[in-house]
Amino acid sequence: MKNFKIFAMGLAMAGALSFTSCADDYLDTAPTDAVSNVTIAQNMESLYLGLNGIHRQMISQESGYQCMGGLGGMMYIMDIEADDITWITNTWMKAAYLGWQCNTSETNGYNTVFWRLYYQWIMNANGLLEVLDGTDVSALSGGDKALYEQIRGEALVFRAFSHFQAVQTYADAYKAGGGNSQPGVPYRTVENRNDGELARSTVEETYAMINADLAEACSLLEDKKITELNHWSAKSAYAIRARVAMAMHDYAAAANYAEKSIQLAEAEGGKLMDASNLMNGFADITTKTNEAMYAAMTQDDQTIYFYSFYAYMSWNFSATAIRQGVKAINADTYDLMSETDLRRQWWDPTGSYDDLPLTSFQAGSIPYQNRKFTARAVSNAVGDVAFLRLSEMYLTAAEAYARGGNTAKAQEIFTKFQVTRDPAYAGGGDLIEEIMTSRRIELWAEGLRYFDLKRLNLPIKRGRNFDITFCTFLEKAAGEKGWTWEIPKIETDNNPLCEKNY
Repeated sequence: MKNFKIFAMGLAMAGALSFTSCADDYLDTAPTDAVSNVTIAQNMESLYLGLNGIHRQMISQESGYQCMGGLGGMMYIMDIEADDITWITNTWMKAAYLGWQCNTSETNGYNTVFWRLYYQWIMNANGLLEVLDGTDVSALSGGDKALYEQIRGEALVFRAFSHFQAVQTYADAYKAGGGNSQPGVPYRTVENRNDGELARSTVEETYAMINADLAEACSLLEDKKITELNHWSAKSAYAIRARVAMAMHDYAAAANYAEKSIQLAEAEGGKLMDASNLMNGFADITTKTNEAMYAAMTQDDQTIYFYSFYAYMSWNFSATAIRQGVKAINADTYDLMSETDLRRQWWDPTGSYDDLPLTSFQAGSIPYQNRKFTARAVSNAVGDVAFLRLSEMYLTAAEAYARGGNTAKAQEIFTKFQVTRDPAYAGGGDLIEEIMTSRRIELWAEGLRYFDLKRLNLPIKRGRNFDITFCTFLEKAAGEKGWTWEIPKIETDNNPLCEKNY
């Protein structure tokens, strides 16, 4: 019972924010923060409520770390670790992430918070799965059976996704060709979901278990009509499978899963953003476009302030973290865009915005300032956060086909995407280079650049608008110490079987 209570407590912690979903009526009558280990096992609707709790954690504030607004915070932080986001004035996280201070430190809280959140999501997913494993499925019928399968499928995605994020961060990259006996991460399942001792699985074993969870999840979710973007669905589960396959250099599988994800999304009305939507600021991406595949949706009356993605990545929210930490794109990356690329509007190379909400903003002093993300209001950093977008799957499919040797198919898919961003695009250059350039531009601050560099064993090369006295380094060789984060002391103290990296 102790373990179950921990699970219930984890869900209770997530009750500060509300998501919109088909379970809104459940939220009205049985709020997540009131769920107990007794209530949650009563019926499928209560289990769905527990599932909502884990989804809420994807944008919940981590106590003591304002910049950590769940997965949204992790997204821009991992890009800050790489080479395409910079700023030149102080914020409390600059040394930790821009300067890699946390990467090799077992006690640095900015490292620990990542590990703790991943395993909190895993623990809660396993709590749901444990209850489901004890359910007599044969006694379920109709809607209850379908809901059982959806909950199980989503919980498996949570478990796989969280382990995938952890193994990419805390283990050496997967090596093409196999032989991946290097330490991965402890893979916690229902059978070993406690905080007890558990050795790190190898990277090969970790990825095998991730894929097994995702395979079952896709099977369970494929025939479910899940319209809520704040829930995992078949299209988003296949998208995660595509990410995993790319990390494993399994380009045939990556192309297959990415195309499957695209097919499912577009069958449901999914569509690449057109020119009229590119400057919508992403804060209403779930309602004003059809690009989002998995996203957090916050409402205008939810005053989430400093743990919002937009508190750190918008250009217009009135907070010191924004006014004194204006994020800019790597100037060298900006220069890679053609003059006809519509995404040039996402940044201002002059830095002299005439429409900044306050004169105290760093106007005129920081060129290449972000305009991609716009909070809904100056006074509140509310906005949707797209964790998965259709654009990513187009770029993933194109890259996978190109690296797998099917240049014609790669060009076809990439052209279909690229002309929505650059109407004058005609091809003719190095295709893989074109795809990767478009990928780093399109997905700027969406949490993939660091992992892309790591999986491809490429160095970091920060551009001319990075200040070494502020960001600590301008270049970082592939494989150098720090690319693999140290296992936090909170884990090794309580789990001696989990060996350190350094």
